[in-house]
This record gives sequence, structure tokens and C-alpha cells, in this order.
Amino acid sequence: MEEERSANRGFLILSIAGILTKVLSVFYIPFLQRIIGLDGYGIYQNCYEVFLFVYAITNLGTQPAIAKVVAELTALGKKEDAIRTLKISRTVLALFGGILSIILMLFAFPIGNVIGNPSASYGILILAPSIFVTSILSSYRGYFQGRNSMSAIAVSQVIEQIINIVVSLGCAYFLVKISVEYGSAGGTVGTSIGAFIACLYMVYIYDKKSYEEEAKENHGEVRRVSTRSIIRKLVKYGLPITLSAGLQNFGSLVDMVNVNGRLAVAGFTMEQSHVLYGVLGRYKTLLSVPLIIVTALGTTVLPAIAGAVALKEKKKIRAKTSFAFRLTFIITIPAAVGLAILSKEVFELLYGTEQGYDLMMYGSVVLVLMAIVQIETVILQSMNKLYYVLGTFLIGIIAKIVANYILVAIPSINILGVVVGNFLWFMIPAILNHRALNKSLKVRIPIISNTIKPLLSSMVMALVIYLLKQPISVLMVIVEGGKLIRGITTLIVIGIGGFVYLYLMILLGGIRKKDIESISTKLYELLPRFLRMKLK
Repeated sequence: MEEERSANRGFLILSIAGILTKVLSVFYIPFLQRIIGLDGYGIYQNCYEVFLFVYAITNLGTQPAIAKVVAELTALGKKEDAIRTLKISRTVLALFGGILSIILMLFAFPIGNVIGNPSASYGILILAPSIFVTSILSSYRGYFQGRNSMSAIAVSQVIEQIINIVVSLGCAYFLVKISVEYGSAGGTVGTSIGAFIACLYMVYIYDKKSYEEEAKENHGEVRRVSTRSIIRKLVKYGLPITLSAGLQNFGSLVDMVNVNGRLAVAGFTMEQSHVLYGVLGRYKTLLSVPLIIVTALGTTVLPAIAGAVALKEKKKIRAKTSFAFRLTFIITIPAAVGLAILSKEVFELLYGTEQGYDLMMYGSVVLVLMAIVQIETVILQSMNKLYYVLGTFLIGIIAKIVANYILVAIPSINILGVVVGNFLWFMIPAILNHRALNKSLKVRIPIISNTIKPLLSSMVMALVIYLLKQPISVLMVIVEGGKLIRGITTLIVIGIGGFVYLYLMILLGGIRKKDIESISTKLYELLPRFLRMKLK
């Protein structure tokens, strides 16, 4: 029970840190756009897509692989070998990340030409060193994740983001005076510096927690695992997870290369394509905010399930899986409904314009599919179904490429075609992965029943928001409300909608007392008394 509460507290800590970093990011983007312009932001998005793909194959796959090995070894009482896993992975990742950084620097300008946007080359060049730094950082985060010590990861994420934003905005402000391309590149400078400071913090916490001294206490009490065996496990888990993470981010590269080319076929100029890609970037940024909670959930679920798999505790695996899906729907369904019905108001609040709100209005459903696939992927990876996940992503990407190729080239659809492509990209793996989970767990995962209460509560929430929007719109016209007043009213409407959803979920039993208390008793105490009385 204490282990479960610890995992849930870790989820809460990572969620809070993740939301904070994403909120900072969401408000950072409008400032960056005002500095470098929407066409400059389109260039920024292009160079960042290249960076994220390389980042994915060095970090997104290796961190969960390290966490999985560390969790297994710790569960078996082999803490010294868990420490060796960190050191081995740190050395390998530093070497691999260093090589990729050099390659990215040497080929920055050829890559810019290949993706059809030479202006992005400067940003790629500046982002290259961060691959080396983040590779080392991911080895430490993987170890802490495997030990279920989430506080250090959370703090490092916040530190990294704050430094990134401050440095990047400052550099963009000064460099845009030279050119838009330089300004876009300046907006990426903080990535390396933020990651470096976060890495120093992780090293400090690692030494402070005295993990190595703790491991020496049971020296000789258990049979040691050979270095070759550790490397074999890291490769066994890491390679398919890395390929899977690479495929996920490859989809974004497909958007960049495929979309730029097909927009040209549709008759758009290069500058117009940059603007449209910048609009797509707004949509992606907003969509990623609720997903950060799902990412935090996946981060805490992976070591828990990996440890249960190592100990062959099937009942615990099923319980963790069911909890993960239920929480995923509780978070993503109201977020998707809210973003759809308030898409115009949210875009005006954050970006000062409603341009691109239709992407969110039509594409918010993709959020739920992305979350489902993300949790399914984590669970299947924890259960060693690594290459199956890789195959389902590949099928989804092929469908995405075909949809992008056909739809983006139609002038009346243009960038909206990407939303359709993304829907297919995640719908196909969601269905296939669900079938694999049912087969592996030998029990049907109640997807439909888990969605009923969040869906009903979200529909009522949407109705309340819709009824509030009408008189507010009339009032804004009468009082000639400016952006500040409109922004405040939008935040109030969001708050009311959120309260309605929470209240209904508590009434319907979708959120229970034990759910809140398992995460934090303080969280339960913070609820108003009338809500606590309704909890079942």
C-alpha cells in the first residue's frame, strides 16, 4: 500500500511540474512569436522538429529503458547493479549523443536544404550541442525514474524550462535585429543551457541521496549481474523503445517535409507555408499541455509494472493497467471537449488572434487518441511487447503519410489535412495495441465503461460553457471589451467549466475518495467541505 501511495505521489509531483513547465511553454510561445513573427516561428518549428527527432532516438527511448532495468534490479534487491546500469548507460549515451551532436553540426545546412527550409539551418546548428547534454541528463532521469524518485526529475524539468525560456527570449530579441533566421535560431539557444543546468542539479541530488553508499550495504548478499548482461538488457529494452520513440517523432518530420512540399503543390508560397506551419505549431503546443499529465502517469506506471512483471505479479499488472486507463480518460476527455468548444477564445487569449482555432476545434479528439496510445505503449513496453508497439506505429505513420499527401495538396483543406493524418496515425495503433493488451492480460480492459462518466460530465460541462458564451459575447460587444477583459472572462469560463466537470464526476462516482487519498491526503483536505461530503 505504501509503495502504491509513493507511486501516486510521484505521479502528482511530476504532473504539477509538467503542467508548470507546459504552462510556461504555452505563454512563452506568444512572446517568441511577437519577437520573431509568425513566419519566424514557422522556421523555429522546422528546426525544432529536426532536433526533436534526434532527441527522441537518444533520450525518449533510452530513459524508460534505463528506468525499466533499474526498476527490475531494484525489485530483485540488486541495488549495486542498478547503480552500474546508470554508469554504463551514462557512458554509452554521452558517446552516442556526442557523435550525433557533431554530425548535426556538420550537416546542419544540408539538412536545411533537404527539409526544404534552408532558413532552419542556423537553429539546427545551435540546437546540436543540446543532444550531448540531454543524453547524459536522460541517464540520470532514467535512474531516478527506476527508483521511483520523481521529485528530482520534476524539479529538474522546471529548472530546465525556466532557464530555457529566459535565455531563448533574450537571444531571440537581440538576434532578430540581424535577421528573422537569426532570431529564430536565437529562440533555441536556451535549450542547451537549460539542459546543462538541469543535469548539474541531477548530479547534485544523486550525490546527496547517497545511492552508492546505500547499495554497498548489501554488497555480496545477492548474486551480481555481469556488465554484458546489463548492456544486453539496455539494448533489448532500449532499441525497440528508441525506434518507437523515433517513429513517433518521425511523424512530425513527415509533417514538416511532406506538408511543405504539398502546400507548394496547393499553390502556397514559401513564406505562406512558414505561416501555416507556425499555425500548426500553435495547435501542437496546446494539444501537448494535457498530455503532460498522461506522460507523468506513464513515467510512474512504467517502473511499477516493470517491477511487477519481474516478480510475475499478474494481479498487480492488471490493477495498474486499469488505473492508468481510467485516469487517462478522466484527464483527456474534458480537456479535448474544453479545447474544442473554447478553441477560438483560447487562441485569442494566448496568441492574440483566432487564426488557426479551427485546427483545435476539429482536431481536439486527437488528444484522447494520443493519450490512449501513450499509455498503451508504456504498458506494452513494461510487459516486453516492444517490437509489437513498433509495428503498430509504423502502420499508423504510413496511413498519415498517405493522408497528408492527398489532403494537404487540396487548397481548401491545406493544413487541416495534417489533423486528419494525425487522427489516423493514432487511431490505428490505439485499436491494435488494445487488442494486444487484452490478449496479454487475458482480461478485457473496460475502455467503453471507463469513458462513460468522463464523457457524460464533459457533455454537461460543454453545455454550461456554451450557455455562458452567448451572453458574454453580447456583453463584450456592448462594453467594447478589449483583449484583457476577454482574456479574464475566458479564464473565468474555463474555471466554471472545470468545476462543473469535477462536481459531476464526484456525484457519478467517477472520482472517488480513495483515488484522491492515494495520491495525497492533503489534496483531499484542500477540497471544499461540500465536495468532500459527496465523495464516495
